This record gives sequence, structure tokens and C-alpha cells, in this order.
Amino acid sequence: MYDALYIGATGMRAHQAQVDAIANNVANINTVAFRRGVVSFSQVSAALTQTGGDPILEAVRASLPSRGAGTLAHLNLSSASGELKQTSEPLDVAIDGAGFLEVTRGDGTPAYTRAGSLKVNSDGLLTLADGTALAVRVQLPPDAKDIRIDADGRVFAKLDGEAEVVEMGRMELVMFPNPAGLEAVGGNLFVATTESGEARAGVPAEEGFGSIRQGYLEASNVQLIEELVAMMVAQRAFEMNSHVVQAADQMMAITNGLYGGR
Repeated sequence: MYDALYIGATGMRAHQAQVDAIANNVANINTVAFRRGVVSFSQVSAALTQTGGDPILEAVRASLPSRGAGTLAHLNLSSASGELKQTSEPLDVAIDGAGFLEVTRGDGTPAYTRAGSLKVNSDGLLTLADGTALAVRVQLPPDAKDIRIDADGRVFAKLDGEAEVVEMGRMELVMFPNPAGLEAVGGNLFVATTESGEARAGVPAEEGFGSIRQGYLEASNVQLIEELVAMMVAQRAFEMNSHVVQAADQMMAITNGLYGGR
């Protein structure tokens, strides 16, 4: 019965984590390039180690070396891409395919994003909308106009006094062996983990990397109907686990009453 309490409690905690993840997904349904969190479950096993010399328990242990002891919830990121929506803004870019933009945060550490709403800061460098600089320095002078970003990441602009457009730099993308293992740190940014593996940089539209689409932004990959159905399933699973806890508590109360009546 103590095991039943623990198993039910782990189930409640795991499905509460699922409900929290779904709520966060729904809250970010309009966030540019948001990757929905997906909760997976794994079994907790506990060995039957305490037999007390009882021959019956010894036989059970020999035939069943381990048993279920509840469930654990693991949060991963969905690797599905969102829909590309046209904005016609010259500094909006979307990644059509695999890859992330690498940025350098204020503390100097790298982070990764697919939210390509770019702007030019006071130093003429391309940054994210919040001012976080791209790891690859692409600088545009104040007189730059008719900015063009090709599918392979090359950035062109027309400058005063120049008859032809000038290449100003080239954007790069990075990929991970397991992008679902990235950790979200807020602000549409992700950081690498041991599960995601190390970042591999490359040229857009080459060697499996996605291409750059100028004038587009990637929408969230959250599907509202799927999240609502998942929410109902998670709530029902939470309720069933709570019933297990209640039943175990009632059985313990009955047992205590029996021993107390002696």
C-alpha cells in the first residue's frame, strides 16, 4: 500500500508536468518560431530486495526481479517546423529546413534560435529584435539600402556611390545531432545540452542545412486542437492517479482499524 501511494504520487507529478507543458505551449501559440514542449514518460523500477527470508517472497523475487514503481516525466522539444508566414520585411528571415541561428548573449555564451526577426544595431551589426548579436558578424553601414538576403545566407546591399550591390557578409546556421534535447532558456533562445550534442556550423542550403527565406518568419509549431486533446487526456490520467492514492489511503485506514481493534 505504501508502494501504491508512491506510484500514484509519481503519476500525479508526471501528469502535472504534462499539464504545465501544455499550458506553456498554448500560451506561446503566437510566439515566433516557438518549439512546443513534448512530455515523454518512462517507468521507475524498484528491485524486490527486502524478502526477510520469506520463501514465498524469495520465489516472487526469483520469478519477477523488478516491478513498476511509478513513472517519470521528461520534457523535450518538438523538432517539427512551424509554418512560414510572409511579412515582406527585408530583415525578417526564416529557416526553411533544419538549423538554427547562433547568437552571442550578453555574458558571451552562445545560444540558438529560429526566430529571425532581425534589426541593425547602432554599430551596424545584425541582431535579434532584443539586441542579441548574431555570432557571425554581418555589418551594414548606415547608407545601406535594398538589402537582399539569399537562400545561402549571403547578405547584399546597395551603398551610396556604388552602381552594383555589394556583399556585406554571410549568415551561417548550426545543427545538432538531437535538436529535441536543446534546453529553452527564454526569449526564444535555446542552449546546447549533453542530450542535444555539440553544434555543427555550416552554410545554409548546403549539406543538409535549411535555406534562408527573406521576408518570412516561422510561426509557432503548436497546434491548438492537439494541445486541447492532450490536456484532456492528461487531466484524466491525473484524476486516475489521484484515485489510486485515495484507494491506498482507504486501505491503510482499514488495516489500521483492524490492528487497532485487537
